Amino acid sequence: MRRKVDTSRGKAQQETEKEMEIKEELIDKVLQPANLTMACKEVVRNKGAGGVDGMKVSELEAHLHKHRTTLTEQIRKGDYHAQPIRGKEIPKGGNKMRLLGIPTAVDRTLQQAVLRVVMLRYEQEFSSYSYGFRPNRNTHQAVGKSLHYINSGYQHIVEIDLKQFSTMSIMCCFYNCSTGRLSVKPPCVLSGVG
Repeated sequence: MRRKVDTSRGKAQQETEKEMEIKEELIDKVLQPANLTMACKEVVRNKGAGGVDGMKVSELEAHLHKHRTTLTEQIRKGDYHAQPIRGKEIPKGGNKMRLLGIPTAVDRTLQQAVLRVVMLRYEQEFSSYSYGFRPNRNTHQAVGKSLHYINSGYQHIVEIDLKQFSTMSIMCCFYNCSTGRLSVKPPCVLSGVG
């Protein structure tokens, strides 16, 4: 049996409709009660300071229980706006300070709910060599893997800080494991970028 093809709509409109379906599907998954509950529990378990609204993390579960319906309706209608981030300076080392952004407990819960859904979808596409901000991965594992490579005869470790990454060039830093020296090369031009 042949399917009728609607030729009255353009390809761009059909793609937009497909994107909307995907967006709605993701929003449905994010706003599932079980997902929001787990996200809330993770935020409460992580503790942390309150945001600009002054709500303590310990008050979060009761707040979400009372306001969940309103919150999910606002999100579905596109009327929800995250609160401003509260800034707090914390010591970084070397007598320097770092500005830490603290979202509200509700915004952290929504971020966690989105992360839980998106991570399931995209985690498998990350490189197995990536350790930054990944579930069940940490700095100690990255260092352990680096030591494994050093003991296997590799002599260079390359680290790229995405915050400092430039689309035109990147400073190439190599740590020579045999000499214990860091060598900095001139910017390496990335072909086809920019």
